[in-house]
Order: sequence, then C-alpha cells, then structure tokens
Amino acid sequence: MLITAADVASMKAGSVIVDMAAGSGGNVVGSVAGQKVVTENGVTILGYTDLAGRLPTQASQQYSTNLVSLMKLLTPAKDGTLALDWEDVVQRAVTVTRDGAVTFPPPAVSVSAAPAAPAPEVPASTAKKGMSAGAKTALIVAGIAALFLVNAFAPAPLPQHFTVLMLSVVVGFYVIGKVAHALHTPLMSVTNAISGIIIVGAIMQINTHDPVVLALAAIAVLLASINIFGGFAVTRRMLAMFSRAPRSER
Repeated sequence: MLITAADVASMKAGSVIVDMAAGSGGNVVGSVAGQKVVTENGVTILGYTDLAGRLPTQASQQYSTNLVSLMKLLTPAKDGTLALDWEDVVQRAVTVTRDGAVTFPPPAVSVSAAPAAPAPEVPASTAKKGMSAGAKTALIVAGIAALFLVNAFAPAPLPQHFTVLMLSVVVGFYVIGKVAHALHTPLMSVTNAISGIIIVGAIMQINTHDPVVLALAAIAVLLASINIFGGFAVTRRMLAMFSRAPRSER
C-alpha cells in the first residue's frame, strides 16, 4: 500500500486517485478492482482494471476537442467560411501555402519582454570597508600585551582563567569564522551546551558580595538564557521543516 487511509482522509473533496494496480491488489486503501469508489470526504478512487482499453476514447475526445477549437478560430462568423487572420500567431503557424507561395516555416514569434531594471549603484562612501592590516596587527599586539600584564600582576587564579578565556576567544573566532553562512542556523542550536556552561558558572558567582561581579553574573545569565531559548526555537523550526505535518496545519 502506497497511499494509506490517513492520506486519503487528508485530501480535499473532489480529489481523484487512479489506482493503476487495482487488478493485482491495489496500492490505495479503499480501492476496489473494476469500480469507482467515492469516500466519505469526497475523494474518488478509480480502480478500473481496463485502463488501456479506456485510453483510445480519451485520446479521441481530446483530439476532437482540439479540432473543434481550431475550426472555431478559423471561422469566427460561425457560417463555415474560413477567415484567416495572418496576424494571429496560431493561424500563421499552421499555414503552409498562400496563393501558390510557400509560407512554411512561419516567422519567429516576437516576444516583448520588459528590460531588466539596472542594478542600483552603491556609492563608494557607503561601501563596507574592511579592517586594514595595520589595525589588525595593533589589536593582536594589544591582546598579547593584556595577556602578559594580567599573567604578570594579577593574583591567582585570575591568570589561569584569563588565559583560558583568551584561548577560547581565539579558537572560537577562527572556528566559527570559517563556517559558511548557511550553517549558522544549525550552529546556533549546537551552542546551547556552551551557553548552559556559561549559566552554571554565572550562577555560582551570583552569591558574591561584590556588586560588579554580581552585575556581570546577572548579565551573563540573561544573555546565555536568550541564546539557549533562541537555539531551541531555531532547532524546533529546523525539525519542523523535515516533519510531515497534517494538511490542516500546512
């Protein structure tokens, strides 16, 4: 069975299913060999076993419909007199001769298309400028100097923590900076674990009496919580893209 009862029930009234395997057991739940079945929700299931014998009739009806439409086009007065319009694309395309002259093949059909709008020019002043090599070098030197000063004069265990922070910033920058933009959304959902570690560390600092440490811990909890809830929301939307929702929810 390829189409289940739930699939049939989810279809709109007036839908038609042609079960081409009705003669050998069927691929649709509810189909009956040799019969037309209409379900309670208005879906028609055709289980005809003589589809090959029905095709000539359908082909003949379609061909005759095309001929009638062509004759209506060639006889607009409906009196049986041909009135060819050489400006009409269809009539010109089916004409082979005219007054002894060969008119086939017909000329190419001219298609008028609106010209594409030119791309707006971006002023040079608004173009985004990257950081110069000198500025990057200055920032690197400043970071190294800050790491050296903290390790030289700060009391323990601040130097160890600061070194880990600097290494994590550098590694995180080069790891995330090399990720394609298309992968930023799944990467955000993966960072929930890192944000959870940040919240645990910040909660441990909230019971301190230093107002500066307390404020920084509260800010860390707030920002990490936003990242976690946002990551779960993004993950849920990603999973919903690959889940098969009922038709009523689409």
